[in-house]
Formats: sequence, structure tokens, C-alpha cells
Amino acid sequence: MLKKCDILIPVYNAPEWVKLCVYSLMINTPKEYINKVYLLDDCSDDFTKNLMNNISKKYPNYVSVISNKNNLGFVKNCNKGLKLSMEDSNSECVLLLNSDCLVSKNTIGKLMQHINENNKIGLICPISSNAANLTLDYFDGYDFIQMDQLLEKNFKGKNFDACTVVGNCLMITKECIAKTGYLDEIFGMGYGEETDYHFRALKNGFQAKVAIDTYVFHKAEASFGNSIEKQEKLDNNRKIFFDRWGEEYNKCIMEYEKNDPIEYIKSYFKNKDIKPTINTLIYLPNIVQNAGGCHVVIDLINYMIINGYSANILYNGIYNYKEIMLFKAIQMENINDVYFKQIVSTIWNSIFNAYDIANRYNLPLTNFVQGYEEYFENGGIYGIVELSYKLADNNLTISKYLQNKLKSVFNYSSDVISNSIHLDFIKKENFRKKIRNFTIILRESIMKGDFLLLDIVKILDNKFKNIKINIIYMNNYIEFPNRNLENKNEINYIKGPLERKKIYNILQETDIYIDASINEGFGLTALEAMAGGAVPVVSNSFGVLEYMENGKNGFVINEVNDVNKYIDKIDALMNNNELYLEMRKNGKKTIEKYDYDNRINDYIEYFKKSEKLKHTKKILNKKEKTIVFVRTDKNSDNNINITNEVNYTPNISKKKKFIRKISRIIPKFIKNYIKKVITFLYNCYKH
Repeated sequence: MLKKCDILIPVYNAPEWVKLCVYSLMINTPKEYINKVYLLDDCSDDFTKNLMNNISKKYPNYVSVISNKNNLGFVKNCNKGLKLSMEDSNSECVLLLNSDCLVSKNTIGKLMQHINENNKIGLICPISSNAANLTLDYFDGYDFIQMDQLLEKNFKGKNFDACTVVGNCLMITKECIAKTGYLDEIFGMGYGEETDYHFRALKNGFQAKVAIDTYVFHKAEASFGNSIEKQEKLDNNRKIFFDRWGEEYNKCIMEYEKNDPIEYIKSYFKNKDIKPTINTLIYLPNIVQNAGGCHVVIDLINYMIINGYSANILYNGIYNYKEIMLFKAIQMENINDVYFKQIVSTIWNSIFNAYDIANRYNLPLTNFVQGYEEYFENGGIYGIVELSYKLADNNLTISKYLQNKLKSVFNYSSDVISNSIHLDFIKKENFRKKIRNFTIILRESIMKGDFLLLDIVKILDNKFKNIKINIIYMNNYIEFPNRNLENKNEINYIKGPLERKKIYNILQETDIYIDASINEGFGLTALEAMAGGAVPVVSNSFGVLEYMENGKNGFVINEVNDVNKYIDKIDALMNNNELYLEMRKNGKKTIEKYDYDNRINDYIEYFKKSEKLKHTKKILNKKEKTIVFVRTDKNSDNNINITNEVNYTPNISKKKKFIRKISRIIPKFIKNYIKKVITFLYNCYKH
């Protein structure tokens, strides 16, 4: 009888996947089934090592990091973990889990139950989103937790003979290990070792099964990538396997094809209605890398999914987005392919289509406010943003500052769930005793104070010697300040947008983070810098007051436009090391309140309640009706005719309507590029 399991997770870099792998394991596995979780570190980079160290501190009773002095390769690394587990008598089985594989609710418990009902099983694996012959793609609109729920509901307790088990999530009994031995290290970096083990176990009288009531997510190639060298190793391992087991494998595959579990599942659902039900559909018009709000929303959905709450994105376009998405986002044109319980808007220009959808389906509309958008575009959209609060059935903000703004200026009530950071990623002990490294981010916006930051860079370069300044910038056409070469300062010009890991790496090496933004809904980067070990010197952009304590964990500059005030505070830190170290220490205490892992349940509980709200169509005046009409996407045949609904036809020319429609579907980065080209050509002309 299996009661407890050791989980072995081989790790070689890919920290973003390691984090999600362990998080999904700890969230979705009853603790009584877990004996030990071993993170088998095969000489990962420092960023990944730091992450694993943070994770082990978060789960000290379960997670241990086992570090290799030299890179052993995948198979030897796995064997090292298997040997550790075999020395522990408190567990009866082992789960080999790839770091880019995420388990679903009670994956381990279900696999153990299959073995408990048939003690001849030595190896068993689940169905996966990426697992060679055991791959079952997401059904349209589903996430991996919903896939697992669907399979469990229809095939509970059912398993098939496996022709080849898949090693991304493979449970092996210790009885099987004792008789079969360990993985054959001739397979080196991996590929084929689990299939070889499969046939060795069969030879020893064990059965190998695939559980079709269990589904996991598998990314594949997160650690090893794709290369010619990898393909050569794969071909070599395949040759080794077929030289050993070719005859047996061919017999097995012939039987397997007669009873293929994937075909069985597909045929079962072929004529059934499996249209998914999504609790919360979040409308994000364009998914782009250089937009903090996009990252917030996608992270939110990823983590809600892992926690078993179904959510998805409704979108118009995806542009160069590089971060993890555990779901297949839904294009606007396919909205009728899913059921959903509520719609959420994410930025001022998303509220109008979201309002249209809420009217059409009579579902509640939540407006997720991440910034004081009235100030966007130099106030040019003030009245439009104001209307967004009215159209929503409820407003959700990320800071008390935004909540107070909505109430004091517009008399709209809202709820607050404070923004948070991925603490396991970014938190790092800063052992540097002296200040040298500065970081600023130029975000190509007057609102973000780029011109002030450049002034500060110029003064720092003139005032101090042998310092390092990291300038992350977005504008290809920016002319940076001239250098003071005599002071021998190191200035790194880093072109963005950057992937999150690269930004975190920079922040972890930062001593002082400087920001001069005029307005921030929260100001997440300064908090991330604090977690990385930096002391922030930032403008009073209002949102940062959620976590910044002036003079305690950093400095807040009230005279936002006076660059000398920033320099004075930097000077104070440079000349008072005790003050700097004390602020850094206080920052470590601050960040613990903002761990994303602890915040996600607040969102889930909030959306569970907002699902039950009643949607009301709003009474609009003439101007408001015009705004709604113009801003609502009319390209979809399914969209409500707002003008008929409100009995009002705005006086807008067809030409102007056409131009506005075209403008709305062009991504912002393309618009900005066109502006730069026009500006360049204009400047070439001698006026």
C-alpha cells in the first residue's frame, strides 16, 4: 500500500518553470502524500540557485536542494535523487517530475491509487499536454486543470497499458526500483532512458500503465532547448534503445495501436458537448511584452488556473509576448465558443467592448484599474476614462491611492487588492557593503519622468567616480547625455523591453534604484528592486506610498521635478553607510507583505463574489452615448448595436469612423514607430 511519495525534480536553469512546478505541486498535492521534494540542481546559474534557495526556505518541511559540484547530466542527476530516496524508508514510491511539468489537483494521489488497486504496476504516468505518444492537446478554451477535471469526471480509475511511459511525470514504486535498478546512464543528457527502464521493468514482471483520468501540463525543452547537438544526442539514444529493444518495442506498438488511450479519449468526446465554462474572462485587447499591465493580468490568470479557478484572456492581438501562458487565450472572434460567468476590463480602452459583451450576455462587468488613467496621453482621454468607472458594475483597484482617487474625484466606490511581486524570483540577499550600482528605467513617457532621470544620470556621472549606472531604455532614437570619461564610471545602455528574468537579474545587482515618475498606480518596479536588495530613491508618484516609508526603507521625493532633491538623498546614502544598510534591512521586512503566492487567494475570492453580481445597463447622456458608440468594436456581427439600444445616432462621418476603426486595431508600438518615422522626415525638412 502506497502512502507517501518522494518527488524528484531535476533542475538545470529555467527558473520560471521551476517556480511554477514546485508551486503547482505544493498547491495541488495533499501534504499527507508528500515525504520529500528534492530539487536536484545540476549546476544551474546563480539566478536559479537563488530561486531554489528561496523556495526551500518557504517549504522547509518538504523541499531540499541537492546541488551537484559538477554538471552530471540529466540521467545521472535523476539517479542521484533515486538513490537518496531509496535510503529513506518513509516513502514507498518516487515521482520523477520535470521542472517544466505542472501537476493538477491530486495528481500524485490519483497515480498512487491506481497502483494500490493493482500491485503489479511498477510504473505509471498521466496524460500530458506534451508527451510524445501520450500527448493530448488542450480542447479549445480549456486550461490544463480543466482538462484534468474533464478526464477524471469521465474516466475515473481507468488506465491503459503503456507502450512507452513518459518521464516528464513518472511514478515508480520502490519495489520496482529495488528489482530493476536505476536509469541507464548511457543515455546521458536524457531522451529514451525512461522507455529503456520501462522495458527492463516489464522483463522483471512489472506492468507499465498510463492513467487516463489524470492530466498534467508539460512545456518541454525548457532546460535543454533545441539545437543540432541535442538532435544528434536524441538520434544516438534512439539507436541505443532500438538496438536493445527494437523487437519487443515493435510488438508492443502493434498492440498499443489497437488500444491507443489518446484515440480512445478523442473518440469518446467526439460527439459530446465539451464547450468549456470559464468563471472569469478577462479582456486584454493587445498582449505585448512592454506593458506591465499585461504581465499582471497573465500572471493572475496563470496562478488562478493552478489554484483550480478557471480564467482566460479574451484578446485581439498578441505581439512579441515572451512570458509563460498556461492557457490558450481566446480571440475575440471566438467568444461564442465558450461559456463564461463574468467579463473583466483591464485598461480604459477595453471597457467599451467589455460593456458591449456584458450587455449581450447579461453578465457582470468588473473594471480592473491598474493606474490613474485620466493622466494618460497628457489628459486627452480624461472624460473617456471617467466613463469607464460608470459602465462597470464594480471597480477593482491595485492600491489605496487609486481607490481614494476614484472616490474623492468621481465618487465611485471600488475594492482594493494590493499589487504584489514574485518574491521567490526576485528576493536576494545583498552582501555588498558599499554603494556602486544604480539602475533607472526610461519608459518613453513624459508621465514617467524620463527627462528627469537623464538629468540625474548626468549629475551622477559628473559627481561620483567608479560607479555603475544601468539605463534600461525603450526609445531607439534617444540621445543620451555626454559622458564624463575622467570619472571612469561604467554606464550600461540596455535596450528594452526585457524579459522578466533579465530585469530581475539587473535589479538584484542594484544598490540604488531611481525613479522620477509623476504618477504610478502602484509602482511595482521599485518594490521589486527593494526585494532584490536595493534601496529605492523615488518620486512621490502616489501609488508607491502603498509600501514606501520615507527615510525608513528608502527615500520618497515630494519635489518630483527637482533633480537636486534626488541627488541630495543619494548623497546621504553614499556618505552614510549605516543609513544605507539600515534602509536595506527595513526593505527586507517590507517585501514579505507582498508575496504573490499569498495574494492570489484574495483575487480568487473576489472574483467568486463578483461572478454573482447583477449587471445593469447604464443610463447615458448624449456625450456618453457617443463615446460608447465610437469606442465599441463594430467589426463583429455578434456585437450589440449600441445606437439602437440607446436610440441615438452620433453625428460622425463615415470617413472618420473608418479611420478610428483602423487606428484601434493597429498596435501601439506600430503607431509609435510611424510617429517616429514622420518626426524624422519632418526634422529633415528645412523649415
